[in-house]
Amino acid sequence: MVKFTTLLVATVAIFAASASAQVSTPPTEFSAASLPFDEPEGNYTISGDDVHLEKRAAKTKVLSAAEQKSILDTHNKYRARHGAKPLKWNAKAAAFGDNWIQACQFKHSGGKYGENLAAGYKNFKTGIDAWYNEVSKYNYKNPGFSMATGHFTQVVWKGTKSVGCAKKFCPGSNWTIYICNYDAPGNYQGEYKKNVLPRKK
Repeated sequence: MVKFTTLLVATVAIFAASASAQVSTPPTEFSAASLPFDEPEGNYTISGDDVHLEKRAAKTKVLSAAEQKSILDTHNKYRARHGAKPLKWNAKAAAFGDNWIQACQFKHSGGKYGENLAAGYKNFKTGIDAWYNEVSKYNYKNPGFSMATGHFTQVVWKGTKSVGCAKKFCPGSNWTIYICNYDAPGNYQGEYKKNVLPRKK
């Protein structure tokens, strides 16, 4: 595997239009071939069933109060720029993410939450900063999902109400994985225009 300093992966939910409503498609996977590192074993699952993980999710507090505050403050600073309401801490989502990353595999859980992943950063704040900095590549005139902007769009997604995050140091790879899970999830096809707003003047 190629040595790297940072990794970022975001989820996207694909919806297909029907005559009366929008319905979700079956779970979708994408190859990580375009990312600047060798793909870990398997593909990144971006939707699916997380019942088995919910049952095993820890009920204890995953991060310190100071870390939780930093995560919320950083997210909410960026969300305010785009007219999105502040997020609240979601302990269940944090426990879900913590349970998922214990195996030290840098890939998506395929769960019900929106999900951002990062590795190689100093702390959550620098990871969230990097997610948000994708804003420079986002085209508001052609809204939608892109591998280059998927973290940003989830961070500022107007319909998201809460977030729970976790981290895990993995000695084998000498990296820390950072995971944030969002409820309600963002990155829904066809919903970008009303959920990813231009920065306020």
